Amino acid sequence: MQSRNFSQGTLAKASRVSQSTIFKLTKGTSKGSKKIVDIAHALKVNPDWLARGVGEMEGESISSFISPSDSSNEVRVWNKEGETENIVNLPEGKSVSTWRAYILDRNSGCKEAPVGSIVIVDTAVKPRASDLVVAMISDMISVYRFLPSNGPGLLSVDDKKVPLFDLSESVNLLGLLFFFFVI
Repeated sequence: MQSRNFSQGTLAKASRVSQSTIFKLTKGTSKGSKKIVDIAHALKVNPDWLARGVGEMEGESISSFISPSDSSNEVRVWNKEGETENIVNLPEGKSVSTWRAYILDRNSGCKEAPVGSIVIVDTAVKPRASDLVVAMISDMISVYRFLPSNGPGLLSVDDKKVPLFDLSESVNLLGLLFFFFVI
């Protein structure tokens, strides 16, 4: 935060995270946050470095994910057809059974995840307001921002001209985005 000239308040606003979450992270009273991708994006740092201290602070580091070293942390990469033969490594301590990885084959609706990004989602965690999620709409896997509503929820993209997507039977919410890396 200091090297980027951010106060807790400005980082909270830039990353759409509560200031109390930023406070707890900086004081060490919180081990992590589901918003780590948003915080890393706001700081313009590598999410893997911010979350686990792996790789360089600046730039994207995916080496710990695509170089399998411990089969207990391996997870299959999925695409619109289903599970593939490719694997990536999950962050330590995460449950393989609820995590999936996807490689985006086109630019997503959110600038954080361009074409070629590896996105890692947790299929068991319910999204909250402004969380980044991965969903499949019309056989296209993309990243969206979740918006709560009276129904199951809405999905938005960065381009405000694009209408919101209603989470209905035609939208398959694949999971809450926890990490992403640009190849």
